[in-house]
Amino acid sequence: FIHSIRIAKTSIILYNSCMNFTTIQQSFFFGLLFIITVVFLWLIQDFIFPIFWAIVFTIIFQPIHNWWLTKTKKMGALASILTILTIIILIFTPLILVGSLVVTESITYYQQFTERQTLGSGINIVNQLSILLERVEFLGIETTNIAENITIYAKLFSGWLATQALFVGQNVFRILLLTLIMLYILFFTLRDGKGLQERLIQILPLGDAKERRLFKKFVSTTRATIKGTFLIAIIQGFLGGLLFAVAGIGAPFLWGSIMAITSVIPAIGPGIIWLPAGIALLFTGNIWQGVLILAGGLVVISLIDNILRPVFVGRDTEMPEVYILLSTLGGLTLFGITGLVIGPIIAAFFLAMWHMFEEEFKKDLEIRG
Repeated sequence: FIHSIRIAKTSIILYNSCMNFTTIQQSFFFGLLFIITVVFLWLIQDFIFPIFWAIVFTIIFQPIHNWWLTKTKKMGALASILTILTIIILIFTPLILVGSLVVTESITYYQQFTERQTLGSGINIVNQLSILLERVEFLGIETTNIAENITIYAKLFSGWLATQALFVGQNVFRILLLTLIMLYILFFTLRDGKGLQERLIQILPLGDAKERRLFKKFVSTTRATIKGTFLIAIIQGFLGGLLFAVAGIGAPFLWGSIMAITSVIPAIGPGIIWLPAGIALLFTGNIWQGVLILAGGLVVISLIDNILRPVFVGRDTEMPEVYILLSTLGGLTLFGITGLVIGPIIAAFFLAMWHMFEEEFKKDLEIRG
């Protein structure tokens, strides 16, 4: 009996030793895995944004890729190349053309403010606002500082655009390189996207159901953000610039781009630009131009925002507008233009994870309550 007890004790000691050694092995392995992952991310940190945008373009243009797959009889590589060519034609070519026009007009405005020149053609909306302020001084409003500030801010903004153009010119090789890297990565994400997704679902330890749910949330939020932010921005910026061009206001591409940027602000958006512009035109004698701007802004531009934004953004992301606004502005502040997509995605993951937590521990939370 005593001999049996000794054998049992020895077995327990050996078992505990093996378990301890296994624990040490696992701890060392996961520690090494964490360290090498961090080092790898540090190694490719300059290429994170190209990777991110390659994934975004894959999600957005997946229907077009599928269409090319049917046309090329399931030739994945050829379909990916044709999809990339489609993206270059639809996205990059117009972006370069409009960007060059905006830069040219911003440089013209900057030269006007610094050298006190007159605008070559068209109504100068900044001057119209200054004239309007001078005409309402009889109401007892101190307008001198306001007019000066409008001119200063217009000068600063046009100067900032000119500086960005110089920055792009100086870093054109780096930008071109990162774009080529993004397109190269895009080829593989288009061709092997579904396989990569399944591999990630298999590797991640969260659980297949939760992982598929998070991937679905990532895809839906990305598509909704692109549609709800960039598509609406393009439409509103185009219509705003068109209204300004028809009204004879100078630098319509510049003002259209500013309205596109301000469209990220729900409810108000481009109204920050067209509303004071229309009022200034009315009170400075440009009646039909002012009526055109105000009517077009109220009926067309605002209607697009009120109708399309809830359909594109709210329905697909399942997020309240306040979350969309805060995450968009926060992402824009932290990550620049990429933040317009990253911000809402982070917010969507935040809400999805807390919703999963609520579902997973619903009974425990009710007991504690």
